[in-house]
Amino acid sequence: MRRHAARSHLALASLLMMVLVAVSAGSTVAAEPHRVRSAEKLAVSLVNCLRTGGRVTTNGRCKGRGTGRYSTKRAPFKVSRRISNQVALPWATRTVKLYSKRTCWVGHSLARSTVDRRFATVGLKHGANGENIGCASYDPKRMVGFVVRWWQREKAYHGSHWRQLKDRRFKSIGVGVARRGSGKSQLVINFYGKSPR
Repeated sequence: MRRHAARSHLALASLLMMVLVAVSAGSTVAAEPHRVRSAEKLAVSLVNCLRTGGRVTTNGRCKGRGTGRYSTKRAPFKVSRRISNQVALPWATRTVKLYSKRTCWVGHSLARSTVDRRFATVGLKHGANGENIGCASYDPKRMVGFVVRWWQREKAYHGSHWRQLKDRRFKSIGVGVARRGSGKSQLVINFYGKSPR
């Protein structure tokens, strides 16, 4: 009877351990950053809204796309899969892992990684390149609207994010949006002086 009870306890302990391992593995997977393509698509739309002279409204929609009504009209950016997949998304994924509870502003440089180096590492060496980043503890689409409108507000004082959005040297962009679990999301827009293959 005692041996049977001991075996039962051992079997129960083994089962409990398997459940705990499975739960731990599941939470680890959930904590890994994941790409949010729908938010990337929205980012392209809103960035090109500003680029072509439109304005992004408080509800995250574009008013006056392509009209030049609210700012100087520029040709819309072409979206580069190569820049998106090899430059923007890896930086969004890497930086979203480093967020603390208080901040998500990691910046454009980290451990010798700079914007120029990230482009050069994947064979993109045109001198005209740039990067806008932003983040928030919102749903990714809401975060994109919030961040793009923040860049839009820089028009009033010709801030650096606004200048890059309107820079005539830039022809294409790469976009990356990463989210970690249900926490903060990161948007990265990379600008480039030509349309790479």
